[in-house]
Amino acid sequence: MARFPEPTTAAAVASACGGRLVGDAGAVVEGARSLESAGPADLAFAADAKAEKAAAASAVGVLLARSALGFPGRTVVEVPDPAAALASVLEAFLPRRAPSPGIHPTAIVEAGARVAADVSVGPYAVVGGETEIGPGAILEAHVVVGRRCRVGAGARLHPHVVLYDDVSIGPGTEIHAGAVLGADGFGYVASQTGLKKVPQVGGVEVGSGVEIGANTCIDRATLEATRVGDGTKIDDLVMVGHNCEVGAHVVLCGQVGLAGSTTVGDQTVLAGQVGTGGHLRIGRGVKAGGQTGIVSDVPDGASLFGTPHLPHRDAFRVHAEMKKLPETARLVRELARAGGEKR
Repeated sequence: MARFPEPTTAAAVASACGGRLVGDAGAVVEGARSLESAGPADLAFAADAKAEKAAAASAVGVLLARSALGFPGRTVVEVPDPAAALASVLEAFLPRRAPSPGIHPTAIVEAGARVAADVSVGPYAVVGGETEIGPGAILEAHVVVGRRCRVGAGARLHPHVVLYDDVSIGPGTEIHAGAVLGADGFGYVASQTGLKKVPQVGGVEVGSGVEIGANTCIDRATLEATRVGDGTKIDDLVMVGHNCEVGAHVVLCGQVGLAGSTTVGDQTVLAGQVGTGGHLRIGRGVKAGGQTGIVSDVPDGASLFGTPHLPHRDAFRVHAEMKKLPETARLVRELARAGGEKR
């Protein structure tokens, strides 16, 4: 349930998302809810044919939809993309809390750190020496930013985010609670006395407009930098290993794991629990279904599924045949017995 601070109107909703209003411009909108829960004073959206059918039977007062034709007598805001329009409306009527600029008395800013005048540094936050915090950035409670870091203008670090030394965050990037960037990469070599750690002395570079989910980890590189490109969106509980190169506008869904030195091309989407082997190149615009195990390089534009990965269509054919394995095995046994009897 999302209640607006003040009731608004259908006309204001249409203005906020650039939609075409059909129906009562003065219809009151108190908030946004799901179609199943929406009432006469609520806004909801219908993004596809199934949702449009549900909307027709709902009590929603104002609807964001692709067309008003299926909703005679209802107040509809016509938009090309209802989900995107909802995002615009929520941004307009439920603006995010903007902490006041200033450094909380309990925060620690080490000598040599450069913090812009309008930065907000919350309770018990720590900023290391030689670190630069850009204008309008927000460091919430208990954030730790190490030495020689760069946090870009307008970036937001939620509570308990940790940036180890030598981590760079681009402008407008948002990192959610508990994420850790710049921890040591997982690098060891065998020696006569056991496993010997390879010092991880590189850094992490994150571009602008990136969003990183809660409890996600991005390890520092061995020598150079682990990189995440502009506009990439990373879900909760994702692991990006050392030396990885993640392109621009990539989507990494929950529990994705990238082994070290994986390269992911721009605009690729890896669904939940996708895992990769190390030192692989995943091309541009690749789509991998949930729990896919990527074991070799993947060309641009490929669609994958399964473990080990296969082209999406082949993977589903294999899955369909696997369902028939018990019957296939029974037939093979019968044929084997019949062949034995003939001999």
